[in-house]
Amino acid sequence: MGQAGYITLWALTFQNILALLLALACDKAIKAGNVYRVIFFIPPILSAIVVGLVWWWIYDGNWGLLNQWLTNIGFGHFAHTWLGSTIDEASMAFVRMAPLTCVAIVHCWKGFGWAFIILLAGLQSIPRNFYDAARVDGADSWQVFWRITFPILIPVIVLVVILTILGSMQGFVLILAMTHGGPGYFTEVPVTRILTSMKDGHFGFACAQSLIFGLILLALSFSQLRISRWVQRG
Repeated sequence: MGQAGYITLWALTFQNILALLLALACDKAIKAGNVYRVIFFIPPILSAIVVGLVWWWIYDGNWGLLNQWLTNIGFGHFAHTWLGSTIDEASMAFVRMAPLTCVAIVHCWKGFGWAFIILLAGLQSIPRNFYDAARVDGADSWQVFWRITFPILIPVIVLVVILTILGSMQGFVLILAMTHGGPGYFTEVPVTRILTSMKDGHFGFACAQSLIFGLILLALSFSQLRISRWVQRG
């Protein structure tokens, strides 16, 4: 659960904050707004297997684009086998975190488009006369966001948070394509563990793992719904 929790933390912070900022930008009457909406929604509709294989190639330690780019700009000493463990024992913490962080970044890149679309729909459902009245009263952009946009958007944000947690905790296709749970099971998530149990012929154990994992996700969803209702009442 620790690895899935780490990926979920990245998704809840970096991914959703990026999605909110882009949604706020596209909600404004900026030029080519519709074009940006299409571009931002492309990553989520791509095949997870294809995305994982492409990013595996980018992160590759021998001929990957990332290491080549670092070398070309003069930072070749940072080149590394990003999804492997070819450095010494003294840097074991880095060995554990680097592959998992790489997977988390790809997960956020692929998934932020869903949050972007949902948040943008929530923003566009807010009546514009609220903003006009706030500006007449002399409210600045920050006050408009905290007093109007954010409170009205709370139900949508809660929905995005729930979907983000459920999606991140269940994500395993990218991991299968990029790391297969390695190195040393450092990128293994609950779903890959269930799959491993099934491959080993432990079907009863895999069924029990699936049931427990489903109950955990259900409990998380209900907890967030209760918290959101409490926040709205407050």
